Amino acid sequence: MTGEEFSLGSKEVQQTILILNLSVAQIDLSITEGDNSVNTLIDSFTYMSRHIEKIQAFSLKIAALAGESAQSLQTELQSEASELESKMNQSIIAFQFYDKLSQRLEHVSHGISGLAEIVSHEMRVKDAAEWKAFKTSVRQGTTMREEEELFELVFDQHTPVEEAISIMKQRMKQRMHEGEVLEDEDELF
Repeated sequence: MTGEEFSLGSKEVQQTILILNLSVAQIDLSITEGDNSVNTLIDSFTYMSRHIEKIQAFSLKIAALAGESAQSLQTELQSEASELESKMNQSIIAFQFYDKLSQRLEHVSHGISGLAEIVSHEMRVKDAAEWKAFKTSVRQGTTMREEEELFELVFDQHTPVEEAISIMKQRMKQRMHEGEVLEDEDELF
């Protein structure tokens, strides 16, 4: 199509909008299912955490009542409870990563919905101000460091998507190896 301008017909635009809306619905349903599962897990871990504290307290009482012969049993019990507590803390960190994933998916859903809204109106799709406002809205929705960096790579630096993904994966891997703590750690609980 050298020299010709490509444009979608109304039927193609309608099909595009349907696909975008389907994608939004799938993302939203996935987030809802994930949230329900994670909330159940959080409740379970909170319950288990309270019981670990009770087990540790009871082991101290048993050791005090039984004297020296129970000291080794009490030490083993404390050790097991500490290991369980450590694993629970690792699980909580995993929940925090899930929380970030949910936030990202919500931002993607918002972006796709906005895109479908612009594309569905002939006048808006041709309006440069609409596209600029949409881009600004998407950028303002980037609440995490990685999202902002990805936005900069794709929109500001015009990096091809595959390359941008590769760059971001490398950065995230490097940060994990450097022991960087989650930025949004306090937001989950």
